[in-house]
Amino acid sequence: MGILGKKHQSPPEINSYEEVGLGLYPTDSKGAQDSVRQYPPTDAVAPTRRHHHVFRFWPWEIGSVLVAFGTIAATYSILSHFDGQQVPEWPFSINLNTLIALISTIMRAAMLVGVAEVISQTKWSWFSRPRPLIHLQYFDEASRSVSGSLSLLFVAPKSLMGVLGALITILSLGIGPFTQQTIKTVGCLQVHNEVNASLPLAHFVPGNGTYYRIGAGLFEVQVDMKGTMVNGIVNPTGNDSAIMPICPTGNCTFAHHNGITHSSIAMCSSCIDTTSLVSGPSGHDNFTLPNNMWVAPVSDMAYLNIGRDNLTWASSVFTSEFASVSRWALINVTVLSLTTATCSNDGGKLNCPVPDGYGGPTGLVATSCSLYPCLKNYNATMERGVLSEKIVSTQPAPINYVEAGTDPNELSPYINYTALQTPCLVDDEWFDLSDIPRVPKAEGRSFTEINIDGTNYTAPDECLYKMMFPYAYALTSFMGYDLLNGICTYNSRQGQAISCGEKWWLSSLYQNKEASFDTLSLAFDQFTTAVTNKFRTTGSSIYDLSAHETVKGLVNEMTVCTMFQWEWLLMPTLLVAATAAVLVAMILQNLRHRGQPVWKSSLLPLLYYGFGHKHADQHVPSRSVMNLTEMNQAASETKATFRNSAEAGFVGVTDRTSLDYVLRQRARDADVDSLIDRG
Repeated sequence: MGILGKKHQSPPEINSYEEVGLGLYPTDSKGAQDSVRQYPPTDAVAPTRRHHHVFRFWPWEIGSVLVAFGTIAATYSILSHFDGQQVPEWPFSINLNTLIALISTIMRAAMLVGVAEVISQTKWSWFSRPRPLIHLQYFDEASRSVSGSLSLLFVAPKSLMGVLGALITILSLGIGPFTQQTIKTVGCLQVHNEVNASLPLAHFVPGNGTYYRIGAGLFEVQVDMKGTMVNGIVNPTGNDSAIMPICPTGNCTFAHHNGITHSSIAMCSSCIDTTSLVSGPSGHDNFTLPNNMWVAPVSDMAYLNIGRDNLTWASSVFTSEFASVSRWALINVTVLSLTTATCSNDGGKLNCPVPDGYGGPTGLVATSCSLYPCLKNYNATMERGVLSEKIVSTQPAPINYVEAGTDPNELSPYINYTALQTPCLVDDEWFDLSDIPRVPKAEGRSFTEINIDGTNYTAPDECLYKMMFPYAYALTSFMGYDLLNGICTYNSRQGQAISCGEKWWLSSLYQNKEASFDTLSLAFDQFTTAVTNKFRTTGSSIYDLSAHETVKGLVNEMTVCTMFQWEWLLMPTLLVAATAAVLVAMILQNLRHRGQPVWKSSLLPLLYYGFGHKHADQHVPSRSVMNLTEMNQAASETKATFRNSAEAGFVGVTDRTSLDYVLRQRARDADVDSLIDRG
């Protein structure tokens, strides 16, 4: 077991320490150094193999690096969470920038804890070769400040660990500004949870008070609908005919399924060009359609003629779509007009079918349209106060004879024009046509039979959109006899305008003698849109005629949001990684070079192992290198005084306790090592 396994003679009492150079060495009460030599020298008790337990000396630095990694991870996590979100409002005027600034400060402080100790430890290995003593000061300053780190780059450029530590210290100044740059505030739309958006729709028309009976089997729409229809011809895109949504912020969205946000019972139009069926001139230069509708390019004669009929005379130009919808039309109407829009332009000169008509060359246009009940499916958004409603699809709403239990050729006040919406939302579940029979028979839910393509289905009323026959009759009556029926004449004294008498609104279809199939088709489409919008504001729920239905949406408000610019975190992340790498490299270096204790930034090695000069005639005690723990323990039990005189320096005044502790500690370590070796 060596010298530690024997009982050795107790050393003489040591009452004080004698200063030798800058080091503190034990002496006896007489000051004779010989007495110290009787005490087993520390080198003698050191085993041949000694465990340094390097990791034991770096706990705070390892912990600080872990904290730095934690702060960088927290920064990524927090900013990712708030990316695209409204800038949070916290108590005491604390904001996200404040939080990130605090985290970045902790990050830099945690990094520099490890870096400073790495630089400090580097100085001990730096003096393994002769160096200017002033380098101690440079290394010490580099571990404390940026300016010191700058100096170290020039003083010790060959010290890899010192240079890396200095560079990390210098670059750490950018952590604060770089982390602040990761937060950018931008304007954005956020959902306002305290209010809802809504758009009107109708499952059923009419609502209460929208029409009235004037005689046996005779009905008439209220004056507000009449005004809507007139306005739908004269000013169809005006606010009077527009849907007025409820959207407090002017920016709202509505949930959709297959692009459809909402649906409503509506009126649709479909038009065909019947100009090819015009014949003439004949008689008084009349141009005539097979239904005897005529125009004549003669003074005070008809320049525009409009009226209702069954369109059987135009069946030769029907499309399959038009043939289908015209069967269920509320009204089929034809417009015949003189126009220059159908003339060709030959070098600025109009080439028209009627080259010498009254008022100049002219051509003709004839358009026939069916106005019929339908279901319209919409996609709606509202941005900056402007509602955008796009029609996704439409489908006709034919008379549902199955519901009324009547013959298809028999009209009854109890029949409805009906459209079945598929897929249909019931109890937050979508049902296709094949799934309609699976709809639960819940309390309060009613079902209606309907024939679709020859097959009868029993569908919940939530999926049905209806127009009652008496109301349809009232609409047809007003459009057919009063609104879309009349002749407009022309005389040169009128300038470019035509005179339609009491049917003054019809002149807008003339388009100042530039009417065409496209303009007339658009006019009827806009007219039916105006009528549909009136349906939506006056219609009702299919279960309650006094209840108006709406589709609910989300209200978005313009606010300030956070945008996470993660690229700015690359530099702080790399610095944290570099700090960890430098610390790991230093620990590995300590493991490889066990002869160099881990002293880091401690001043004690300079006191215990400062300039010790060993002369031939002077017996200086053999000194073994203490590790930081041993040195701290010895220092904690040693009292010293600084002699400010000609022989300035620290002078020890305590007993041998500290040295005894060191020797006993090493003896225990040696015994443990011996046991390990024997095992």
